[in-house]
Amino acid sequence: MARLKLTYDPSATKAVELVAKTIGLDKVSENNVRVVRSRRARTRAYARIYGLPRPFQVGFNLPPLYVIELVEENFSRLDCTGKIKVLIHELLHIPSTFSGSLRPHNNLFRSWNIRRLYNRVVEAGLVEELCSLL
Repeated sequence: MARLKLTYDPSATKAVELVAKTIGLDKVSENNVRVVRSRRARTRAYARIYGLPRPFQVGFNLPPLYVIELVEENFSRLDCTGKIKVLIHELLHIPSTFSGSLRPHNNLFRSWNIRRLYNRVVEAGLVEELCSLL
């Protein structure tokens, strides 16, 4: 059985930072949110997000940290619009308190809200730049 392979993706991390700033998540930066790409993941998901649990933050004196995993086999099949919307969806899991926990799915994750936030990215003229980074 093949093992899951993870690699850090600095260009996708930059894309996430740009999207986060555009949709109003100012606490997101390369210092606290990173992106990895996975290969051979056995999931139907396009992406997943992980937060560093509070006991690890306290025990190792670390700030809240998040990692977004892009499942390469699934994420790469999306068009640029779909990729940006997936990033928006994953960023919405980060609570406004930026505590390291994750926000569960609720009305914030409805398609109308994702479209509204995607339109902010379009209005900011970032779509082409994001497409080149992803």
